[in-house]
Amino acid sequence: MLIPVLRSPIVSRRAILTSLLISSSLAGCVSNQPYDQLQAAATTYQGSRVPEQLSPDLYPKGAQAAPEPVVRYGRYTLVSTEPKADQRDLMSQIVDVTIPDTLSPNVRDAMNYVLKRSGYGLCAGTGNINILYTRPLPASQYHLGPMTLRNTLQILAGPAWQVQVDEVTRGVCFVQRPGYEHPTTPVVNKVPASSGSSSVSSYALPSSTSIHKGGTNE
Repeated sequence: MLIPVLRSPIVSRRAILTSLLISSSLAGCVSNQPYDQLQAAATTYQGSRVPEQLSPDLYPKGAQAAPEPVVRYGRYTLVSTEPKADQRDLMSQIVDVTIPDTLSPNVRDAMNYVLKRSGYGLCAGTGNINILYTRPLPASQYHLGPMTLRNTLQILAGPAWQVQVDEVTRGVCFVQRPGYEHPTTPVVNKVPASSGSSSVSSYALPSSTSIHKGGTNE
């Protein structure tokens, strides 16, 4: 005679709980893998797969300068973002200065006053440039401008000096123009004196020069 066996509901609940614990344990093992391994696996391409190029291509000819944009200020004002001319070329800065007459300035003082806050400085004064630097500033140049810095320096230097700018050091130098060289002292040669007379200094004459005495050439 067969006796039916009844399963207890407690046993079924225990089986369900056991299966849930096993599933959660397996899921925890998967999620605890290192992040770099997961990322490396995600970025690994299969051998038969070719990377696709991004389309549309924004740089078909490489990076190029884009037109300068404008910035809106207020409701009706558009301002360009391009650099100004005097920002690109510092020598085009506008100068409008008055040299204080209480300084009793010379040319060098005036140049230093003009170059203040311009970004440039005077080169060291050597040679004949000190002749220009030490000259008193003309009264007509106590007020300069409005004019560009380039023209102001040339006005102060005058026609005898060429202005040179070293953009590496931002130094302003001056070179004497041809035809304005400082005159040199003439060379005096000693002429041998005859016996019994003192030596006489005179300018040496070219060998082709003839001296006329008594109508005859010697």
